[in-house]
Parts: sequence; structure tokens; C-alpha cells
Amino acid sequence: MAGIDLLNLQPHQVSRDLRGYSVFFYGDPKTGKTTTAARFPNSLLLAFEKGYNAIPGIMAQPINNWSEFRKVLRQLKEDAVKEKFSTIIVDTADIAYSYCEKYICANAPRSKEQGGGFGVDSISDIPFGKGYAMVGQEFDECLRSIVQLDYGLVLISHAEDKTFKDEQGVEYNRIVPTLDKRARNIVARMTDIIGYSRAITETLENNEQKTTTKLFIRGTTRYMAGSRFKYTPDYIDFTYDNLVNAIRDAIDKQMEEDGAEFFTDNKNNLYEDTTKELDFDSLMEQFNSIVNGLISDNDENKFKEYWQPRVVQITDKYLGRGQKVSQCSREQVEALSLIVDDLKELINK
Repeated sequence: MAGIDLLNLQPHQVSRDLRGYSVFFYGDPKTGKTTTAARFPNSLLLAFEKGYNAIPGIMAQPINNWSEFRKVLRQLKEDAVKEKFSTIIVDTADIAYSYCEKYICANAPRSKEQGGGFGVDSISDIPFGKGYAMVGQEFDECLRSIVQLDYGLVLISHAEDKTFKDEQGVEYNRIVPTLDKRARNIVARMTDIIGYSRAITETLENNEQKTTTKLFIRGTTRYMAGSRFKYTPDYIDFTYDNLVNAIRDAIDKQMEEDGAEFFTDNKNNLYEDTTKELDFDSLMEQFNSIVNGLISDNDENKFKEYWQPRVVQITDKYLGRGQKVSQCSREQVEALSLIVDDLKELINK
């Protein structure tokens, strides 16, 4: 794993390559969300909702449960799949979250009062509210795994006009995605662009009416939307080309303001999973080599009185009191890497 070296950090460069960004479309029915998403480069539609009948040529994989989604995630790691697809579309995120919740319910252990075994009827049946955290973690990690693999990600949901209350208890209405609130928070945090699509009817000078679909990408008190880019317009005519041009124009304006050195045409992936570089077997070999070296380089008394207590102090710190490195599982690779780092620092003092 590449070490962390704060002295060698370089200023972040904003990418002009839109393949490095994640997008969340929600809106009214039949407003082109899936059709526009399908225009993204080398897209693969994960069709939780089967709404692609009228989209010619789309590459679609129907998803009927969470385990099928996980099987797709496994295949997305393959080099041949990466060569074929660049963008993953999840349509809809609502159904994906529902499948995730059913998966957690089916595999959750029942309490003694519930008769033991596995499987609960509702996520609320998991004690102490842990079920909601379990669903959120599973949903979050699986979505993040897509962008960690360097795919673009497009998530789709529907819209609803929902009543809320402000701090003074006054009711107000706002248009938000139909996606569950917990899942919505995960998606909003992850995505770079949140767009709300709606058909707008305009009256022309000759009194004829013209209906076009707009994508609103700046949020208001009336609807949820937003972008990480400072100069994105309030809305655009909802097409893929218009979205690409709007974001590129916004980036170019920001580049003029902040300086070209902070921008790049190369694709960025801020979600790249560096933990995948940790090699459990190699770290275990390093740990054993360090400890065996301390044993061979010191007499028995010095090792027992000086080095052994310090090694134990480090392992207790990361594994818990009395736990041994030899009992580490592969899931503890991060803790093992910290133990090896601390040991190296100790013997180099």
C-alpha cells in the first residue's frame, strides 16, 4: 500500500472528464430519466425497475433481488467487463434499497424471544434499531464499490410533493425523491449532481403551447437539486448533450477564476479503494519477521523485559487486550497494517 505522506500532497485538480462523476436523476414519470442515463458512455442499466422497453439498443441486466445485484458487483471487478462498460445505471434506487432491506431482514438473527434462527418480518424487528444501520451500511458500501471500481454512476428515482415542518412547526411542501429518507441521504452525499426533471408547458408568442422537459440542477425551497460545480445553471433542457455542455461550461468558468493549474482533462476517482492494496499474507510475514528479528537480535531477558511488553502493548491497542496477531482474520487487515507500522516505528527509534 502506498504510504500516507502529508508533505508530498499536491493540490487537487478538478477533472473536466465527466466520467469521473456520479449523478442522481429523479423526477416525474416519462421525463426521460432512463433514456438520458442510457446516453452516458458505455452504459449498463441495472434494471431493478423494468422501464426500458422503448429504449433501443440499451444494455440492460434485470435485477430481481439483492443477491443478483451482489453477483453483478462481483462481475464488475473483471477486466473484460471494465473494458465493455464505463457507466452503471441503477434504476430505480428505490427498489434497490427495498431489496437491500429484504436481504438484511432475511439474514438477520432472531432473538430468543423471537424463537432464534434467522429472518425477521420487518427491519424494525431487529433490536435496538440496529436494522436501519445495517441496511444503510450495506446499501452505502455496495454503491460505493461501483465508483471505487472506477465506473461512472447514475442513480434514478421518482418524485413526490411532500409536506414538511420547519423549526417553528409551520408546514411547507417540497418536491423530493421518493427514495427512502435514509437512502436519500446516502445518495445525496455520494453524488456530484442531483437533478430534478419535470415537463414544462410554455405559451409561445402565437399562443401555441410547447412542452419541454427541464432538468433543474440548482435546489430551491420548492424542490431538491444541487451540484458541486459553482457555475451550473438553474436548469437546462433535459438531454445528455445539454447536461455535458452545462457542466463543462461551469468547470471552464471556474477554471478561469481559479487558474488552469487546478484543473485536468484526466479522469479522477476520489473513491478509489486503497485498502485493496493491503496484502494480509505479506503483512503477516512482515510482523513475524520483525518479531523473530527482535528475538534473535536480543538475549532472552532483554526481549522479555523490554521488547515483548512493547509488542503486546501495540497488539492490544489495535486488536484488544489479550488478542494475538496469529488469530487475526483477513477482515482485520487494516488493524494488522497499523500494527506493522507501529512496530517499524518502534524499532527505528
